Amino acid sequence: MKYLFGPVPSRRLGMSLGVDLIPPKTCPFDCIYCEVGPTTVKTRERREYIPAQEILAELEEYLANASQNPDYITLAGSGEPTLNSALGRIIRRTKELTSTPVAVLTNGALLSLPEVRREIVNADVILPSLDAVTPALFEMINRPVAGLTIGALITGLHHLRAEYSGQIWLEILLLRGLNDTETELANLKKAFQTLQPDRVQLNTAVRPATEETAKPLTPEELAAAASFLGEGTEVIADFSGSVHPTFILTDSELLATLARRPQTARDLAEVLGMPLVAVMKRLDHLFREGRVSRSQRQNRIFYQTH
Repeated sequence: MKYLFGPVPSRRLGMSLGVDLIPPKTCPFDCIYCEVGPTTVKTRERREYIPAQEILAELEEYLANASQNPDYITLAGSGEPTLNSALGRIIRRTKELTSTPVAVLTNGALLSLPEVRREIVNADVILPSLDAVTPALFEMINRPVAGLTIGALITGLHHLRAEYSGQIWLEILLLRGLNDTETELANLKKAFQTLQPDRVQLNTAVRPATEETAKPLTPEELAAAASFLGEGTEVIADFSGSVHPTFILTDSELLATLARRPQTARDLAEVLGMPLVAVMKRLDHLFREGRVSRSQRQNRIFYQTH
């Protein structure tokens, strides 16, 4: 599979089958915390970067052969999915193929465009991001393409809420010494109170990030921030869903998953439905072959491709 990856354990979506709509790493942002790595093509240009027919052919093949459906089919992966001008067609066809709910993981950069909102509203869940309201912090953390402002992003989120009746789960990724101050948290609280998302979910830079300046908060600090932000705010916990033992990944599928998202051996044990020791043996074999690398973050070892 070139464009599908997983299913992978998601802290928000359970077992999620990822679908890449954009080549790596094409995005309007170059976020300092991104686990995929630095943005190589920073752009706002929408076009059919990957032909919809190729993506849908892979998805049809997967669904025809899958012994068990994932919890969600998530349009995300190695770039910003709303850059693909075939987004609406892909969502509609996916919902014709399966009853599995469709989620779109987006940084929200293009939601100010009416055509993007028309295409995305057919999804079951939309998960946009809002990391900072202050323009200087927005520029520092998200490093947007020239001409893209935080004002436009927030306006797009307002329009989405007015036009979309489905679930909006707003993610705020907090970084130590940047957007975790009381002043900035108060600004974020004021913003999402008017945006009215169904959920506000706090995250931090748990996985290896693009820049070393992206420092994570502790669980206690995240809990305090959630308390400050008030009712409806939750901290995204590590994945703790049930194991799906029928999901078997080949080495090539496993490597494709790790290319998009660094994971721990415990994460992968959940995906594969295998004992942790067996997963460790498999990862050690790939490491010795030079096909994966290891890095440490918050006393946890993450595996990823080079």
